[in-house]
Amino acid sequence: MARFRVYGLRQSRTLVLDLQADLLDRLSTRIMAPLLRAEDVLTPIARLNPQFTIDDETYIMATQLMAAIPLAEIGELITDLSSHGDQITAATDFLFQGF
Repeated sequence: MARFRVYGLRQSRTLVLDLQADLLDRLSTRIMAPLLRAEDVLTPIARLNPQFTIDDETYIMATQLMAAIPLAEIGELITDLSSHGDQITAATDFLFQGF
């Protein structure tokens, strides 16, 4: 697992974005935020819910829904969003600190 990479969950079609520092790889869970299809999100907050294009489809990072996901539930690697690391970090900072 690696920070800022997108994975599919094994039991659903949900995409999740890994937010956890790679330094903590020995833990049995990863902190992840779901990526929801843009059409399924009524009112995203720009700074809290950044948008990404994956396979020509727009997804919204549901930062406020992040959770610890057991490693056994995390499936295949879909893509790497490391190039958006600053935007992703800004979303988590906004959730926890309000700026």
